[in-house]
Amino acid sequence: MLSVKHLKKKFGKINVLKDISFDVEKGDILAIVGPSGSGKSTLLRCLNMLEVPTSGKIIFEGVNLTSKDANLPLVREKMGMVFQQFNLFDHLTVMENLTLAPIKLKVMGEGNAKRKAIELLKMIDLYDKMDSYPSSLSGGQKQRIAIIRTLMMEPDIILFDEPTSALDPLMVGEVLDLIKRLANSNKTMIIVSHEINFVRNIASKVLFLDEGKVQFYGSNKEFFTSKNKYIKEFLDKVNN
Repeated sequence: MLSVKHLKKKFGKINVLKDISFDVEKGDILAIVGPSGSGKSTLLRCLNMLEVPTSGKIIFEGVNLTSKDANLPLVREKMGMVFQQFNLFDHLTVMENLTLAPIKLKVMGEGNAKRKAIELLKMIDLYDKMDSYPSSLSGGQKQRIAIIRTLMMEPDIILFDEPTSALDPLMVGEVLDLIKRLANSNKTMIIVSHEINFVRNIASKVLFLDEGKVQFYGSNKEFFTSKNKYIKEFLDKVNN
């Protein structure tokens, strides 16, 4: 489904990503972990070309996204993105936030979009908020709305950029629970996360970045039982 080959990213003279390669198959839940500043969010943003790689290839469903001929708007309809800061439109109601993109991009008609939105709002127990504005919602509610807004486009893969980092600790659980439900429904996901226990419980694969390099890429079990000194040092720090 997704193949990253020798990806590099520089900001000026700073090498942020150094020769990154990995694959994601349909149904995979890949967690990207590593110390702060290791390039995790930059890598995620490169995957849908919000950041343009310096070199390398990103092949998604047979399309080379780094090619000048790639239709990026069309690709992004199938590659959903959930940001740290929600990115809801404050002047629109929850219902309007959910239905704007699928109607405007003609993914579905207005009637079907509203029915889909109601179905998803009921799934996350926020049906009563459909006429509310984002300013009246808690951080956890905003992030859950942002997640189902991504689901409205029926993407083939969802990218999560530290989806709980902007939340009060009391709200983290409700967002992680929703992501677990998506995982159980066989959604393909790539998740940048610092919630290591969550990664342990949900990820099928782990990619460990340190200093812009892949120090590990493999199964969840292999990662958490690894003798690699970089991994052991990292896990010791985050578990203390």
